[in-house]
Amino acid sequence: MPSIRDRVIKGDKRYAVDYIVEAHDAYKHYLNRWQFLGDSYTGGYEYFLGRYLEPYHYESRDDYEKRLRQIGLDNHVKSIVGIYNSFLFRKDVKRDLGNLENAPGINAFMKDADLDGRSFDSFIREMSALSMVYGNVWVIIDKPSIQVGTRAEELEQDIRPYVSMFTPDNVLDWEYSRQANGLYTLSYLKVKEEIVENKQYIREYTPEEVNVYLVDGNAKTGGLVSTTPNMLGRIPAVPVYAQRSPIRGVGVSAIGDIADIQRELYEMGSEVEQIIRLTNHPSLVKTADTEASAGAGAIIQMPQNLEPNLKPYLLQPNGASIDSVLNAIRQKIDGIDRMASLGGIRSIESRRLSGIGLQTEFQMLNSKLADFAMNLEHAEEKIWRCWAMYQGTSFDGEIFYPRSFSIQDKANDVAMLKMAKEANIGDVRINEELDKKIYETITEGFYEDLPNNQTPVQKNMMEHPPVTNLNDMVTHLREMVTGGYTDEEIKQLHPELAELFTRGE
Repeated sequence: MPSIRDRVIKGDKRYAVDYIVEAHDAYKHYLNRWQFLGDSYTGGYEYFLGRYLEPYHYESRDDYEKRLRQIGLDNHVKSIVGIYNSFLFRKDVKRDLGNLENAPGINAFMKDADLDGRSFDSFIREMSALSMVYGNVWVIIDKPSIQVGTRAEELEQDIRPYVSMFTPDNVLDWEYSRQANGLYTLSYLKVKEEIVENKQYIREYTPEEVNVYLVDGNAKTGGLVSTTPNMLGRIPAVPVYAQRSPIRGVGVSAIGDIADIQRELYEMGSEVEQIIRLTNHPSLVKTADTEASAGAGAIIQMPQNLEPNLKPYLLQPNGASIDSVLNAIRQKIDGIDRMASLGGIRSIESRRLSGIGLQTEFQMLNSKLADFAMNLEHAEEKIWRCWAMYQGTSFDGEIFYPRSFSIQDKANDVAMLKMAKEANIGDVRINEELDKKIYETITEGFYEDLPNNQTPVQKNMMEHPPVTNLNDMVTHLREMVTGGYTDEEIKQLHPELAELFTRGE
């Protein structure tokens, strides 16, 4: 796609501002959806403004605003995204940066990746969260275009590549071109940047140049601010997907259906509050000329000769419908947990699930997380390749995200195995296998956490009281294994555990 500047120069009759704000068809189609997904994640204020609460028929503005003030948002979207991210980053990402390991500026970049004080790890975590919300985000790698003489001057002035993140509602237009080898490459990108006094800056990328435009929202005018050569010869942008869609540059949200149900729950929560209010504060029914008021301690004054059928009375709902609404809310929350594969983690009913049911759900969650991890891994490698290009080198390293997240109820599994052992089957081989399984269940993943170059730690061989609770046992064993205690030391310090299991050779 030719740049906006080229099209204006060639004498197209349209105003420059029309070109500047021109958007991709997919952008126009999905914009409202993206804004809704973003609001569902951030919650709070946008919901409070009433954007997602429907007014009743014939409801006054005052009554509607009163309802808005009385209902808060139970933000399931943020909770679920937070849980997903906590699993994804439970272990540190393993980065083999290859020849970039000691590259100039690499340490500064890891500590401040976006030139705004955010570390690269923090940036990646937010990138992961927002890609789940919107389906994808865009990461642009840039480098200040300050001219210096040497690399030493660059380091002295902290001139180095940095990253910026754009949610899809801020990416106006993009285009992919297919190369001779069959690969698709990004050939055009246009993003909305900051707004200053109702003036919108828009940055346009082509393989040849980077253009910055300014659109004045008041005057409805726009024009070119600056043009700089694209030193890479390619567009330094990486789309980061939670899940791909058939449209390049557009992802599939991991929480889209959940956000829709959250909006329904928000409406139903308002219904519950309304029922409670009307039940506790009945409506006063009276004639227009009767002096009467409602409320605790209120006095109703009536003429002595008032007809009985005209006397004021209180209209009070019995509140019976609240049970059906609350039951519907519970069912929808259970539906959210099932869709997120988090019923065994979020649901208070998880204790009632069978072992097979929990394990199946954990496997589904592990598979979902593994897909997220794979997409993050590929995206981060592309980010490092762009970073290296700015520094005049190449990226020959590898990035490793975990693929297994050890999602299981270990205490429950150990309890079941212990019950099987206590059944006294009498077969020595079966008991040996049960012992091995108990040990493997408890220590699964423990040794993965130990660095290869771990230095000996100071071990306290004295303060080790007996452990009887299974949950405490799992926690304490993890602490001992990651602290460098050997199997023999663990058995010596905790004979109660040695009786429970032995490690199979």
